[in-house]
Amino acid sequence: MKTKNLLPNRLKPMGWVLLVLFIPLGMWCLISDEDFPIQAEVTIPWPFEDVYSLSGTVSNGGSHISGSSTLDENPTGTLTLNLIDEIISLAIIAGLILTGFARVKNEDERTAQMRLGALQWAIYGNTLVLVLCIMFVHGLPFLTIMIYNMFTPLLIFVLRFHWLLFKEAREVRRNEGTLLAL
Repeated sequence: MKTKNLLPNRLKPMGWVLLVLFIPLGMWCLISDEDFPIQAEVTIPWPFEDVYSLSGTVSNGGSHISGSSTLDENPTGTLTLNLIDEIISLAIIAGLILTGFARVKNEDERTAQMRLGALQWAIYGNTLVLVLCIMFVHGLPFLTIMIYNMFTPLLIFVLRFHWLLFKEAREVRRNEGTLLAL
């Protein structure tokens, strides 16, 4: 079966490597109170005064904006950003895309049907989580959950699709064993 919108199969291992490396790093950044040992700081021009008028460090769900952004205290009008959590988030998203949307070796209509079913399942699951969070979580914890919610559709899709592939392969092996026994 010729599929047009899928990535080449050779990218799938790269996706798994990204996931294995960066999901633990992302969890460590969210859970740990310590600063990440590697810094990826970028200084950008920041002419605004009122948006980040705090001096010191502002924590935004793992993203840290360091320094003073008021023009009185920072006459150069720059802002220093630590981009390590953005890099980790992008790597996780890239890993999920490569893992979920790369062709399998024997791509056929059955695989396409499983992929579509897994995608539908992911949308339903994500919507259910979102509805429950809207109903029962309020304030700052809701924003924290929304950070996790960036990854849940792709994560549910990848888990469900590979679970379906695993079940299909197990069923094929079982049927082949039954045929050999006859």
